[in-house]
Amino acid sequence: MSVNLKRLVAGLAFAGALALTGCQDKPTASGGSAAAGGKAYPLDVCLVSGEKLGSMGEPVVFQHQGQEVKLCCKSCKPDFEKEPAKFMAKLAAK
Repeated sequence: MSVNLKRLVAGLAFAGALALTGCQDKPTASGGSAAAGGKAYPLDVCLVSGEKLGSMGEPVVFQHQGQEVKLCCKSCKPDFEKEPAKFMAKLAAK
């Protein structure tokens, strides 16, 4: 097998793996995330930055301990993951 063909096969395998490991959240008819028995996100701002959802593009939506969470962008997710209790406390106050 030529080097170029090996690279092509490896690239296609990598792309396929990425496609199969996509987001775990399932969109609902309303465009939100399927809560799967969890609580809906009550705010219209990012839990981390406070920015209006949608102001930075499509919000990042995921579940954390049965609660739907929405962030303004993917850059906020590492901050959330460092201190989830800090940010989840904001939701508990609502």
